[in-house]
Amino acid sequence: MLQLETPRLILRDLLPDDWAPMHQLRSDPTVTRYCDYIASETPEQARTWVRETMVHNAMTPRLSYNLAIVRRDDGCVMGWIGIGRASDQTQGEMDFGYALRPAFWGQGYMTEALTALLGFVFRELGATGVYGECDVAHPASGRVMEKAGLRFVGRVSDEDGSESLRYTASAAEWLARQALAGGAG
Repeated sequence: MLQLETPRLILRDLLPDDWAPMHQLRSDPTVTRYCDYIASETPEQARTWVRETMVHNAMTPRLSYNLAIVRRDDGCVMGWIGIGRASDQTQGEMDFGYALRPAFWGQGYMTEALTALLGFVFRELGATGVYGECDVAHPASGRVMEKAGLRFVGRVSDEDGSESLRYTASAAEWLARQALAGGAG
C-alpha cells in the first residue's frame, strides 16, 4: 500500500471504508461544479468507484495512483488526489486531478498534498513531466498548482467546448525550484 506523509497529511491508497467520505466529496455540488468528472450521486456509485480504484491501484505495473488525503492528527479523510498516464502525452507523461471537501479549502492542505505527490512522481517514479487543469471559474485551484511549483501554460478547450487552465512542470524545473526553495516536496 502506497503511503506518502507530509507534516499535516497522509496520502494513502484508498481503503474500502473510504466510500463514505468519498461519497461526501463526490456528491457535493460545491466540489463537482468545478470537477464534474468525479461526481457520484449515490452511495453505491461511491462504493463502486472506491472498489474500482482499489483494483487499478493494485495493478502491476501500476499505471495510476489514486489516494485519499487524510489529516494526520485525527485520521479525517478530507479528499482525493490522483495521477496517472496523461491523456495528452504532448504536455507531459502524467496528469493529475484532485478534490477537497469545502470545509478544508483555503488552509494549504491541497498545496501540501500536490507538492508531496509531485515529489513522489518525479523522485520515485522518474516521471519527466506532468500537467494538470482546472476550471476557468475556479482560479483558486490554479493558485494551488502554482504554489506547488507548476507554471501556467494557457487555456485549453475541452471536447465539449468548455475551457480549462493548464499548468505544467518538467521534472528538471520542478526539482530545481524545490532545491532553491529548500523544500523536501
